[in-house]
Amino acid sequence: MALFHVIDDAFAILRSRGVYKQAKLYERKGRVYAQHGSGFIAMSRNGTTAPNVSVDEVEGITPAFDDMGRMYKSHRDIPKG
Repeated sequence: MALFHVIDDAFAILRSRGVYKQAKLYERKGRVYAQHGSGFIAMSRNGTTAPNVSVDEVEGITPAFDDMGRMYKSHRDIPKG
């Protein structure tokens, strides 16, 4: 079972309709997600999976991106193949 696990000391500043919010970062199968409301949104090179939410800043990790632009916690977490 793949659950969301908090990434200690990692945060993102998210912007939605002019409002900035600090959110904890989580990892699931190496991919990075931000807490949003009562759920999670996936992070990518181009923003997030929520259409009105963009990423202003990430702190606590040095993210890596796969060929599709999906954000991973590190290069070693990107699936091979």
